[in-house]
Amino acid sequence: MWKTHKAAVEHELREILGVEELDPSDPGYFQQRNAAAKCVIDKMNEQEKAALSTKIEEMRAEGNPEPIQREYVGPIPNPMV
Repeated sequence: MWKTHKAAVEHELREILGVEELDPSDPGYFQQRNAAAKCVIDKMNEQEKAALSTKIEEMRAEGNPEPIQREYVGPIPNPMV
């Protein structure tokens, strides 16, 4: 949803958080992203949902693009160890 419908998810996120401007450093920004994405999906008609499903299957088959794969640096070290 974030890749394909980011503007709509951000709109719903602003509604959920009750803000006009989103602040990525706000804990609610990340915590409410899934709820915002669900709101977008709930508002879609069947044709839009089918197109989204097709896109999901394409992305699953193709995997992440190389630049995103290169961003992964491994597990985050545990500071408590």
